[in-house]
Amino acid sequence: MKPTFAKQKKIKKSTLKNKAWAEFSKYIRQRAIEYQDYVRCYTCGTLKPWKQMHAGHGIGGRSNAVLFDERLVKPQCAGCNIFGGGQYRIFTRKLIDELGLEKYDEMVKNSTTLMPLKDFQFKEIYEKYKTLNKEIV
Repeated sequence: MKPTFAKQKKIKKSTLKNKAWAEFSKYIRQRAIEYQDYVRCYTCGTLKPWKQMHAGHGIGGRSNAVLFDERLVKPQCAGCNIFGGGQYRIFTRKLIDELGLEKYDEMVKNSTTLMPLKDFQFKEIYEKYKTLNKEIV
């Protein structure tokens, strides 16, 4: 008789990407905690609990080339990130001040590069930021 094994259900790539993003976003917001659980919005400066903040991108688009780039993702309040369209005029100026114009221009150029990630890469991103989040707490 042949042994029978339960078939493992394949997890969809979109599920893996969402799980990786959830841990990454949590990390971006938690690492910026200033006082107790409060984080300052990168663009307007308002202080709110980190759980009420978003992880906003300084370069538009949600391609994999910029999605998980710690240099380009900062805590933002919903007012700036959603209702203010990301406040790119402020975000861009601050990023250029931090990174320099050459580096910023290079990142903008690279942001349109197709960068397909494999399932195992999303799992690695998830595990990395899950571990980092445990260290923050």
